[in-house]
Amino acid sequence: MGIIISSFIGCGKSFLNNTYGDKAKIFDASSVNLDSIVNEVMSVIDNYDIVFIPASENARKLFNEQNIDYDVFYPSKERRGEFIENQVRKRARPDIIRDLDKNFEKWVQEIDDDESSNCYKHKLSNSGEFIGNSPIIMQYIDSVKNQPQGQIQVQEETPINNKENMA
Repeated sequence: MGIIISSFIGCGKSFLNNTYGDKAKIFDASSVNLDSIVNEVMSVIDNYDIVFIPASENARKLFNEQNIDYDVFYPSKERRGEFIENQVRKRARPDIIRDLDKNFEKWVQEIDDDESSNCYKHKLSNSGEFIGNSPIIMQYIDSVKNQPQGQIQVQEETPINNKENMA
């Protein structure tokens, strides 16, 4: 069984997906019906090591209501300019950039305020820090590269889904 990662826009899920190949699956807000996202994710979780879901409050709420654990990767509020610049550089659609600019601090605060026992937060506070270079994710990927599905080994010092290691 893989892990579920809720990724804030611009945190590097596409980069990680392109690097990691067929071991990851992305459900993004534009390609999935939120009413069915839990069923869709649970139907493929055994086929992938990482399944990405939107970081929207509505998507996270659906997983919380079903008591499904997930990790959320998101930036600190201080990185607003960096995240907007990155979206401009990658030529994201203007409406995406506009929404990010308008809602960045609100969205980060919503994640900060989420106290669900199913939500394991990973705040990316340092400039240039993304999912694709996160030590926690890199350790997880290294542990699954040559392991048969279902035999994933993650060291106890920095496991996924351990609230003691969250910001």
